[in-house]
Amino acid sequence: MQLFNKKLDRNTPIPLYFQLKNIILEDIKNQEFSVGDLIPTENELVEFYNISRSTVRQAISELVQEGWLTRKASKGTFVTKPEQRSSFIRSFEPFYQQISRLGKTPRTELIDLSVVAPTPEIAQKLQLSEGQKVISMFRRRFADDIPMVTFENYIPYDLCSFILSYDFTTHSLYELLMTNARTQIANTKTIVSAMNASPIDVKLLNVKSSTPMLYFHNVSTTADGTVVDYAFAHYRGDLNKFEFDDSPKGEAF
Repeated sequence: MQLFNKKLDRNTPIPLYFQLKNIILEDIKNQEFSVGDLIPTENELVEFYNISRSTVRQAISELVQEGWLTRKASKGTFVTKPEQRSSFIRSFEPFYQQISRLGKTPRTELIDLSVVAPTPEIAQKLQLSEGQKVISMFRRRFADDIPMVTFENYIPYDLCSFILSYDFTTHSLYELLMTNARTQIANTKTIVSAMNASPIDVKLLNVKSSTPMLYFHNVSTTADGTVVDYAFAHYRGDLNKFEFDDSPKGEAF
C-alpha cells in the first residue's frame, strides 16, 4: 500500500483534500486496494497526514460520490467500482477523470493554442482592458477513440500565461488553474442549450447534421470575481448524459 508512503505537499496551492483524494484514487487504480477492501479510518488518515478531519471527509466524500468508495454504517469505508454507464459530466470534474471513471480510455487532441486579440464580446466577458490579449485554446476529446466533445476556451493572457508551457494533450486546464493561487476557480456559471449539430460538429465529432448536441457555455471566476475562463463545450447528445446535484431552494416548477 502506497497510501502511507506518500506525503502531502504544503508548499503548493493545490488543496490538501484534493491531494489526499488523488493519493487514495491512485492506490485504487494501481490495485493496491481491491474491490471490497476496507480503507484506513478517518482517525488513521488524520493522524498520519496531520490534517483536519474535515479535510479527510471532503476527500472521502468526493470518492464516494464518484463511485470509488462506499460507506457502510458501523463498518467503515470500502473500495467499490464505479457503475459502467453512459458518460456524464459532474461539476468541476476533469474530463480525464470522467472517462476513466467509466472504464474507458480518454484522449485529447489539441487543435489550436494561440495568443490572440480578443473580440469585443470576449474582452467584455473576461473584463479585459483595451490591448490585453487572450489565450485561445481549442481541443477535441475522445473516449476509446470515439470523439465525444470539443472545448473552446478563452483565458486572460496576462493572468494565465504560465499555462503555455504545458502539454494539453496530457494536462487538464482546470487542474493547472487550480495550482496557481491567483487563478484558482471558485465558481462556474453554466448555461446549457440543445440544438442540432453545426457544420464544425459534423466534421470534428463524426455526427450527422440532425444529431442532437448539448452546448455548455461556462464562465469561471476566482473567489474575488476575476474571470479566468470563458468557455464553450459541444457534447454529442447521442453519447453523453449529464448529472447535476443541487439543493432545492424553492419551487422547481
